[in-house]
Amino acid sequence: MSSTLLQIISSDPNYIPDESQWDQAEMLLNHHFSTEQITLKIHDEIVFVDQGENFEAVSCNICGKEISTEEWQNKMNIAYQTRFSNLQIETSCHHTTTLNDLIYFWPAGFAKFVISIQDPQKELDKPDLQILQQILNTTLRIVWAHY
Repeated sequence: MSSTLLQIISSDPNYIPDESQWDQAEMLLNHHFSTEQITLKIHDEIVFVDQGENFEAVSCNICGKEISTEEWQNKMNIAYQTRFSNLQIETSCHHTTTLNDLIYFWPAGFAKFVISIQDPQKELDKPDLQILQQILNTTLRIVWAHY
């Protein structure tokens, strides 16, 4: 059986909310989604929050050149050796950037704090996303994953 996840992460991979921010975020999300669907988790280490079957391509965020899947996987393997504590890379187009800043089609990213909503019946609309960003005091990234 397939599953869809709406995952919400900070654009800062090391971001962790304080307890008050966590509680406020959970209240906002419980207002829009079934509580059984929502998981807020803090990982001990940075994790890659992927898009599952929605993965299409990765491009350089500086010049837009597509990065081969093989090159990207090699960079991911190297970064994984440090448990993603060092995401800095040099692309084949000779730009210094981070794995987190690359352009993922569909969006993906790296995070310690992940909000997951299992099989949501609706999206998080733009005003609510802005409120959630204010509550958490961080820019957020939406990652739609299909497994």
